[in-house]
Amino acid sequence: MSNRERILETALELMNEAGAQAVGTSRIAQALGVSPGNLYYHFKNREDIVRALFADLDAEFRAILVDDVTPPIPAARFADFYLRSFDLVWTYRFFFGALHHLLRRDDVLAAQYRALQDWALAALEAIVTQLVADGSMTSPKRKGGLRSLALNTWLIWMNWVRYVQISGRETVTKADMVEGVGQIFDLLAPYLEPGFEQSARRVLTRALKPRL
Repeated sequence: MSNRERILETALELMNEAGAQAVGTSRIAQALGVSPGNLYYHFKNREDIVRALFADLDAEFRAILVDDVTPPIPAARFADFYLRSFDLVWTYRFFFGALHHLLRRDDVLAAQYRALQDWALAALEAIVTQLVADGSMTSPKRKGGLRSLALNTWLIWMNWVRYVQISGRETVTKADMVEGVGQIFDLLAPYLEPGFEQSARRVLTRALKPRL
């Protein structure tokens, strides 16, 4: 593992544990047992580190959403997206928990986030549109209903950690991610063809049991 990778791995661990606001470059350098100068060789400041971590999150989310998606979309692939997407939320939970704080402090990061959001909404809408074309889903009756489903899916995914944080729980746990998976699936379930829904729920149930 390179020094750059070690810095990112340590920063991610510390920020997930203590929150992004509580972790600066000095704390990261101390945890690594290196001087701040060694850290600054790779990253100018904390914002630079967060941008690098977000770049990894961005790439992983895009891959989760579109890799191996060929029509017709099978129920197992549909369920797998939600499982893997919330694994990603858990891996980068510091970012989701401090989203407003981080974006307000860094215009570059905010622009990168908006680019991912724009792409994700279009991709999510394309997936539910394909499910309708496959006969696996019915379209909401109102105009723009598929776009609305895509948006609501995105809002739950992006805000789930903050929901947990403000609900009075001491810490965010892996079990909380299981609940988040269920919330997104319940959003779409009323529109799913019954056989497709049952198949997807079986995949979710089998996958989530070890995580409870």
